Amino acid sequence: LNKLLGKQVYTTQDQLGGPHIMVPNGVTHELVANDHDGVEAILRWLSYVPETANALPPVVTSKDSPARLVRFMPSKTPYDPRHMLA
Repeated sequence: LNKLLGKQVYTTQDQLGGPHIMVPNGVTHELVANDHDGVEAILRWLSYVPETANALPPVVTSKDSPARLVRFMPSKTPYDPRHMLA
């Protein structure tokens, strides 16, 4: 990018696409402190994936009651879609 624009836009690869760019933009959803935590995060994520392509995903009991009241109502003005899930 620096060569393409002919000027110094960034000095490190992290500025171009490091965790401080990727996490807030939703490209990645988890930031870990070290490799050990990274492996634990991968194993936790894999626990939601079926063992084979033809298998059903694991069933987990929900802690969120289907009978709970929904307090958020979308509007015609812009809103944070995460509020629908909380």
